Amino acid sequence: MECGGQLDDTDKLPQRHLPTAQKKCVRCGKAAVLVVQTSAAFCRECFLNYFTHKFRSGLGKTRVVQPGERVLLAFSGGPSSAALLHLVKRGMEEGTQKKRLRIEPGLVFVDEGSIVQGFDVGQRQKAVQTVSKLAEDTGFPVHFVMLEDVLTDEHSTETDPLVTVSDSEETSQDTTEDVERQVKSPSIDDSSADRLKRLFEDAKSLTAKEDLLQMLRSKLLVRVARMHGYTKVMVGDSGTRLSVRIMADIAKGRGAALPLNTGFADDRHGDVVIVRPMRDFIAKEISMYNTICQVESVFLPMLTTKVAEKASIGHLTEAFISGLQVNFPSTVSTVFRTGAKLGVSHDQPEGHKRCAMCKAPLDTGQTPLQSSVYKTSLAPAGDDSGECVATGQDLGPSLCHGCSLTVADLGDWSTLPDQLYA
Repeated sequence: MECGGQLDDTDKLPQRHLPTAQKKCVRCGKAAVLVVQTSAAFCRECFLNYFTHKFRSGLGKTRVVQPGERVLLAFSGGPSSAALLHLVKRGMEEGTQKKRLRIEPGLVFVDEGSIVQGFDVGQRQKAVQTVSKLAEDTGFPVHFVMLEDVLTDEHSTETDPLVTVSDSEETSQDTTEDVERQVKSPSIDDSSADRLKRLFEDAKSLTAKEDLLQMLRSKLLVRVARMHGYTKVMVGDSGTRLSVRIMADIAKGRGAALPLNTGFADDRHGDVVIVRPMRDFIAKEISMYNTICQVESVFLPMLTTKVAEKASIGHLTEAFISGLQVNFPSTVSTVFRTGAKLGVSHDQPEGHKRCAMCKAPLDTGQTPLQSSVYKTSLAPAGDDSGECVATGQDLGPSLCHGCSLTVADLGDWSTLPDQLYA
């Protein structure tokens, strides 16, 4: 018997109501100039107060960042990190001493151009110059570093690959020229750039490349912070980006690390804590703030620029979340709030093992199926003598499920750089 009704019931779901010109500000009652959510309309002044208060209250409630602490701001040039930089600078210039943000900030920019196809040295140099101008306007110390520097020895990095731009006018011009010279020769150790390219070329899927990039970037930010005496690293991850990561990480077998990957404070590195003060804002709010305050940002091509929608798990998840958000504006906040309820167990013993790559706590309660996946996917190739370089059991138990899948995608794990396990 055939059914004449439609199978698609999405028309029964509550749809987004388009805002009208008659909306009033929810705080002061004046005519609204923007609508954040369907029921949240603001005038210009009230929106800025709302945005600033939301940022400051997030820092105040958690008390992760203490007064006088040295904080490294990860600046990519994008809208979210540009808004973060503007909020910090504005907070430090507050007229009232009580409300002033009292930290010692510095900036770090990671040049990832070496792994972007079609992004030549000239384009990288121009990009660094653009970012350098935006960063120097803040007056904060600026540290330029290249992604391939993460594959150099940690102690040797102190010699040259990191270029620091001081807030002094006399030294700014000289150090900017140093940055340009460094980009022309992408790394002091050319072998590091070659090793990085080979590493990403060996990865069969874009999903594995994205995971590698995330890990290497985090390791590099922590290294820069340690070298220059910063105890906190602020990144510009928005609630929109984190909601996508929540869904993507679960799909990639990284659900156990969600509290660290998406929480306000990520303390897996011990002496350096990664902080996400922009996590309470959706991308739309950040875009509105940048427009009103005329905050400049710069577009830089990335590893995933111009890739197909289904090229990776992360890209597909982003398209899925963004598509739902168009008609159902509470999608991002619902996913984000659900993920925010997850936490790391504090009952773990002091010597509890962590993943050798991502440093997330290991799930020691493996099922037989998971154990077999470790052994088969991580089995290394033998050398010329016919002897096995190592056994799957040597590396398998030291990796979380997500990282084991990433390593399996790379092929022979015995050829991976030691810095991945640092």
